[in-house]
Amino acid sequence: MQKELCQPVRHKEGGFTLLEMMVVLTVFTVCFGAALVPLQAIAEDVRDRQFFYQVERDLFAAQAYALSKNKNVIVDFFEGGSSYYHIYTHEYPRKTVIKREIPERFLFEAGGLNTITFLRTGMTNRFGTFYFITNKKSIRLVFSIGRGRFYFSEE
Repeated sequence: MQKELCQPVRHKEGGFTLLEMMVVLTVFTVCFGAALVPLQAIAEDVRDRQFFYQVERDLFAAQAYALSKNKNVIVDFFEGGSSYYHIYTHEYPRKTVIKREIPERFLFEAGGLNTITFLRTGMTNRFGTFYFITNKKSIRLVFSIGRGRFYFSEE
């Protein structure tokens, strides 16, 4: 009877060793890291689409402001070499309607259109193309002849 009491108690442990846990965590980390590479490109595309959607809404707001207030409204992209677009009234003192940052990834194209005016009738004073250029793509903002129409297209 004493023999039974003196025997060590055996614990059944069904856990993992530290080495096994490290191997599993390494595999998960590599798989997760590989999944992040395409997500960065997708996130950049989403940010670009949001920016162009915002520009489109601001241009429609500038056109509506010109019509409703019966004032000429100027839209100036990269005003004075800065990284924003500025929408303001033509008269003195000029009143800022909207002023927003242009993301750093877009470069200024000197050959294109950089200022457009929405007249009191809602039409633009001229037509032309403004370019948003990155290292991967080029987006054109095209102002059509008459009626103040505009659209974006990717080259």
